[in-house]
Amino acid sequence: MSYQVYLFDFDYTLADSSRGIVMCFRHVLERNGYADVTDEAIRRTIGKTLEESFSILTGVTDPERLAAFKAEYRREADVHMTPNTRLFPETLRVLRTLKERGARVGIISTKYRFRIHDTMDQHLPADFLDIVVGGEDVSRAKPDPEGLLYAIRQLGVKKKRVLYIGDSTVDAETAQAAGVDFAGVTHGVTTADELAAYPHQRIMSSLDELLEPEGKTQRPTTHRRIAVHQVLILALLLWIACEESFPLDDDPTYLFFLFFLAYLVKVLRTRRVLPPAARQWLCEQCHPLIVRARALHIRQIRGKVPAPLSTQPCTCRNCGHTFTGNFCPRCGQTRSVYRFRLKHAAGNILRSLFRVDGKFGRTLIALLYRPGHLMRDFMQGRRANHSMPLQTLFLLVAFYLLAVQLVIPQIETEKTTVESDSVQVAKLRESIAELQEENNYKDDSLSKAANDLAIILLQKELAQKTATADSLSAADQSDMEELSQTARVLAGESKLSHYLENGIRSVPFLNRVWELLKRWGHGNRTLHVVATLPLLAIATLWAFQSRRRLRRCPPKVRFNLMEHFFIQAYIAGQIMLISILLLPIGLTAYADDLFALPWWVLFLLFWWDFRQLYLCSWWESFWRTLLMFVYALLLLVGIVMFVLLLIAAAESLL
Repeated sequence: MSYQVYLFDFDYTLADSSRGIVMCFRHVLERNGYADVTDEAIRRTIGKTLEESFSILTGVTDPERLAAFKAEYRREADVHMTPNTRLFPETLRVLRTLKERGARVGIISTKYRFRIHDTMDQHLPADFLDIVVGGEDVSRAKPDPEGLLYAIRQLGVKKKRVLYIGDSTVDAETAQAAGVDFAGVTHGVTTADELAAYPHQRIMSSLDELLEPEGKTQRPTTHRRIAVHQVLILALLLWIACEESFPLDDDPTYLFFLFFLAYLVKVLRTRRVLPPAARQWLCEQCHPLIVRARALHIRQIRGKVPAPLSTQPCTCRNCGHTFTGNFCPRCGQTRSVYRFRLKHAAGNILRSLFRVDGKFGRTLIALLYRPGHLMRDFMQGRRANHSMPLQTLFLLVAFYLLAVQLVIPQIETEKTTVESDSVQVAKLRESIAELQEENNYKDDSLSKAANDLAIILLQKELAQKTATADSLSAADQSDMEELSQTARVLAGESKLSHYLENGIRSVPFLNRVWELLKRWGHGNRTLHVVATLPLLAIATLWAFQSRRRLRRCPPKVRFNLMEHFFIQAYIAGQIMLISILLLPIGLTAYADDLFALPWWVLFLLFWWDFRQLYLCSWWESFWRTLLMFVYALLLLVGIVMFVLLLIAAAESLL
């Protein structure tokens, strides 16, 4: 039978939160003297309300004590629950497939709704789920069908078009009481025989079977063993990467090493490399690291959480108005006004010089560990905690230029050395010329011999100085000659440029403006960086949001061209920030380039940023980022060719 709506239980159906649940129950029970309750007994209560679970585990029936247990559990869950909750491997694939088939998807659970969103919003767009009903949305918990019937009314669908999927007999009773079809899944502690005692459409060992017609089962493909051809491809890519990247003094590009890492990640995500026992042991040993990694991932998704509203009355020190909350509604001043101390000096200096506040600091931190999520939050309207993109970019470029002058002073020293050597060479030549002229007027052979000896010594010193100056400035002179030749070809010596320059110089005002623009644009790194942003914005729009791709799969996140421009401004600011951090340890050796990082580092940053921004897989982000760079290069070549054609056409007319 074809269903229009699929409603799921959460715990043990879509996700395994048993470790977090057991941990929270264990802390509360041991704190209150119930240390003899086993983990299995706690797991058997999953799916029931907290009051029912504590009553079953402790035998307590007093409502006040159960409410106190519940309050303690909530405090523990705020810390331990979400980091210790993981979705089953097939959950996301099944949910996305159902949505692509046109069905609507929702969650009905006794868990609090905000905890469900804490987990699901890490992997799916905010509007993916059509409805979520949590324990706080109903007055009577399952097996009462209140939550399930409420969801059916909100979605406006007939009961016969609804399938409820759960893992426990409580879920089966709920579906039976609501009069909707039920499908059981044996992810939890309830057996298939226990579920089969209730009316059901099917009993599944995996949610993958939900995608197959009744009577058929689908063999899970998530944990297939690694294939021989994949091992050969990995070995080939690794061998080419080693040959291409070593030795290091041959200017390696690490291109095939990136290909190797990308394919290795794909294989590890889709194939079973280790035996099940080894995987289980490794997961147990690495569990503390896994929990902290999940906590960091949650922090990346959420960003800075707004401070809770204070309910205590406060008198504003600025206007004297009494209010409750965090800010005075009359003048806007915060309630947390502090006395100035030495620890506030750095922040006050920055605010005085650069007009920056806490938003700028939070933006810099976010650019280091959650850049894509920062950009998406800003474009979707969550802007209170972040500074503007162009403001961030301009300040970081200014800080980078200042850092270069402080950390790499040898650039100016080398220029000074070249200038001093050239002055000494000129003086030596003058001295040699004077001695030679003096010899022409002297008749004394002894004096001439002394002058000849002095001339020989000065010529030797002149040869040494000339060789030193030439070695220091040969590269700079060759670069300047190439640039001057290019400039003469493009603008300097063409008929069109000569005609335009004469026309501008004939008007004094335009002449002053033109000279000012030339002085401002020459060597202006900020202008050069901003000039690249439109090209990258257009290339990103084509690569990630082309019409053909949007027709093939619905977009998770969609931005227009102007929003892509600001996204590129944030990425450029991130590159400048990382360049500043790498300057003191000598890893930024490209001080004169547009972006002071190697191209492969830039590619990794774009790859990571786009993966977070567009909520796509690493593999898809890799190829889309590569396509974006190709589009940007083609755009640049097209613009240069178009300008040259315009110049040639204008010169032919003149």
